[in-house]
Amino acid sequence: MVFWSLAIVVTVVACAALYYAGARRRVNASPAVVDSPEVQHLRLQLKEIESDAALGRLGPAEAEAAKGELARELLRLKAGPGAVAQGNGKRGIVAGAAIATALLAFGIYGALGRPDLPAQPLATRTDAAPSTLTLDDAIARIEAQLKQTPDDLRGWTVVAPAYMQLGRFADAATALRKVIELAGPNADRETDLGEAVMMANGGDAKGEPMELFRSAAARDPAHIRSRYYIAGEATREGDFATAKAEWENLLKLSKGDESWVANAEAGLAAAETGLNGGALPDESAIAGMVDGLSARLMADGGTIAEWTRLVRSRLVLGQNDLAQQAYDLARKAYPDAGDRAELDVLAADNGLVANK
Repeated sequence: MVFWSLAIVVTVVACAALYYAGARRRVNASPAVVDSPEVQHLRLQLKEIESDAALGRLGPAEAEAAKGELARELLRLKAGPGAVAQGNGKRGIVAGAAIATALLAFGIYGALGRPDLPAQPLATRTDAAPSTLTLDDAIARIEAQLKQTPDDLRGWTVVAPAYMQLGRFADAATALRKVIELAGPNADRETDLGEAVMMANGGDAKGEPMELFRSAAARDPAHIRSRYYIAGEATREGDFATAKAEWENLLKLSKGDESWVANAEAGLAAAETGLNGGALPDESAIAGMVDGLSARLMADGGTIAEWTRLVRSRLVLGQNDLAQQAYDLARKAYPDAGDRAELDVLAADNGLVANK
């Protein structure tokens, strides 16, 4: 009896709404949020914009403008057609149609419906659509769209960092080449491609990666990431004069509180030591310092900048498994993605996985 009472009330309300709309009155309605590939696409773009803003790749004004553009696109995707009455004002016809609809609905349900059956939990329904997509699912859907529209710049821009996060570095390089082909080169795009090629080559920055980093730095002398790679590679190659100049120029671009400053200062000290003929710290000594930082963070915790430094140090030493372990612990210590934007970008760029 309760079911039929509720059904009658809902039907009356629905018919009243139909009549109200048919009488050339407005009906307030909100469009359903569709979990489409396009919406997933925009969500990934928003994450990239927030990460770029946190890293200083985008200025506040540029970030707000980019978010505004995404918001307009999202509204366009979610917006349904306006409910505008097109009838001729014959309310009797509208009322009759509403009553006929109600009688037809009750008649069909009376013949086919089973309100006496217990409710079935959503989790047990095999035909229920998933409420969220996994990263793999989202990538697969974007890939399917890109096969249909290979010149979709937005799709290539979104899928490239996702490939990096999954460790598909060759695919990321392919996607980034397509981005540059469609949108033209700039410092960020060339550095992103250099990182992808470097990781696909097992971390070796020689050849094309360094050419891309140097091109990016030439396009934008204040570009942090490209200059960081240039300084680091000069140090590793023993070109201490170039390394010293690059580290000094890089540090001039800092505000003093960035997480990479400590590593840059250490790089400058190593270059100066090399210029003066001193012995550089051997890998075992460096590994010992990194192990000490790791032990302290695991025992007492630390700031997100310290966790980022630990993950970066593990990666520099080629200790990818330990870098993944440190990244997992950092995510537990800082569950809010907004607090660890730079760390997440570092992890994605180096193939670390965001384990649950």
